[in-house]
Amino acid sequence: MSHPTFDADSHPEPTGPLPVPVTPAGWYPLSGELRYWDGHQWTEHGQPAPAQQRPVPYGYGPVHQPQRYTAVLTDARTNAVEVTLAWIVTVLTLGYMLPWAVAASRGKSNSWAVGLVNFLLGWTLIGWVAALIMACMAHQVAAVRNY
Repeated sequence: MSHPTFDADSHPEPTGPLPVPVTPAGWYPLSGELRYWDGHQWTEHGQPAPAQQRPVPYGYGPVHQPQRYTAVLTDARTNAVEVTLAWIVTVLTLGYMLPWAVAASRGKSNSWAVGLVNFLLGWTLIGWVAALIMACMAHQVAAVRNY
């Protein structure tokens, strides 16, 4: 395998001045302060240089803090018998008792109150929607623990 040879005649020497590298505009350290270079010359704009941070000796760095966890305990509790009964009644009533089944499945502490509102006032559409809203509301916070 032969390598191409360099022919000096086919690559003439450049004539004229060589291109000067251009330093982009920006803030640069100069004489103990930061000065602004506009790309062609130094401007009169200056600001104090940021304080130099001394390196921290080995072993004296920031102390590692273990990550803390927060546990939120709610009033949610699920009773398998109540959930089963609520869904059977819901199927038998063709969805009429759906809010109660949702509340029981979510473990709402007021699921029996939802079932009672649903049973007594569900025949009015407003009562059924109110029971469903009660079933879907957030659980009450019982305690917050930090670990």
